[in-house]
This record gives sequence, structure tokens and C-alpha cells, in this order.
Amino acid sequence: MFARILLAIDDVNNCEAALDLVTNVAAEGSEVRALHLRVRELSGYKWYTPESRDQASLVAEAATFELRMVGLAAGGTVRHAVVDRVAQGILAEAKDFDAQLIVLGSPRRGEVLARLFGSVTHRVIQRSRCPVIVAPRRPVASPRRVASASAPGHSS
Repeated sequence: MFARILLAIDDVNNCEAALDLVTNVAAEGSEVRALHLRVRELSGYKWYTPESRDQASLVAEAATFELRMVGLAAGGTVRHAVVDRVAQGILAEAKDFDAQLIVLGSPRRGEVLARLFGSVTHRVIQRSRCPVIVAPRRPVASPRRVASASAPGHSS
């Protein structure tokens, strides 16, 4: 289906749905690039990033490892992006890679916060020249409630 797929990931712990999506849409011989953007922001007169180089590399390497384990030709890369230019960083990498598909993880912000502050996912979808697929949110497992036998309305 798609020969060149760009997978944009931000957290190694929350990329399972995006990795599953890539393995489902990738054809034999597809090339996948896992992109992790190391976000920077200006604090005073100095650039600040919340993660170290090693942490950023781990995210890209872990995704690359998972993709290679399912038999895909995959590589990972880490790029820098200013905090409000993440969507532009993803689109620039897609253009450089000549991606035919962009796969994004599920959005972090809810609908209200996305409307107030914007969304990387929405910006990528609006400005991309190739198809974009967004991984679904995984439902949070909630503990089951077990009805007590002595609860009102229960007869023995």
C-alpha cells in the first residue's frame, strides 16, 4: 500500500497503538522512519529541553526495534523542534523523507484544550500533502465493580 511511512512518536510508553497501525498498513518492502522531536523552549536567555539526548534517542530506537521485529525496514531519527513548531517539524521530515503516509499517535489534549491552545495533530492533518492516519486512543482499563450479594435489590 504505502512504500514510505513516517511515524511521528513522542513517548515510547504511549506509541503502541501507532506501531500497530503502521504494521497494519505497511506493505512488504515498505520503509518506515520513526521520528521523535526533541522539543525545545526558550526560558529567559537559554534554550531548555525537558528530556536528555539519551531519553530522546531511546524513544526513536525503541520504536525502530519494534518495527524491525515485525519485519519492516525501519530507521529512527531525532530532530529538534521549538515547542510551538512541532507540526512544522513533522511536515518538514515527511517532505525530506518523501513520505507517502504520516502516522501520528493519539492526541494528548482533549477537545476543549485543543480548541483553546491548538493541536499538533490538527495542524499536521490540515497542512500535509500526503495522507495522515491518527492512532486511536487506547481505553484506560477501569476496575470492574462487583455487585455485593447483600446489596439492595439482589435476592439470594
